[in-house]
Amino acid sequence: MMNVEIQTPTWLVGSDGQPVAVMIDVATWQTIVERLEDQEDFVLIQSLQSDLKRLAAGETPDGWMDWEEFEKELDALESADALPA
Repeated sequence: MMNVEIQTPTWLVGSDGQPVAVMIDVATWQTIVERLEDQEDFVLIQSLQSDLKRLAAGETPDGWMDWEEFEKELDALESADALPA
């Protein structure tokens, strides 16, 4: 993650004096997006924790297929011209 100085946002208000939008600089926006993506990755990894433990133990988690099975399915799709080139 890049080291960026977060700037104070500029609030845009409507004619009633209520906030309607916020303007931020691009570097701050990119930092926000990176942090949200990191959080999504963390949540995904947490949800897969039991599957990852089974994989580490050499087992195939429920609903997963081993690599050889996946390759056979992929080859069948390619042979049937079901995949885009």
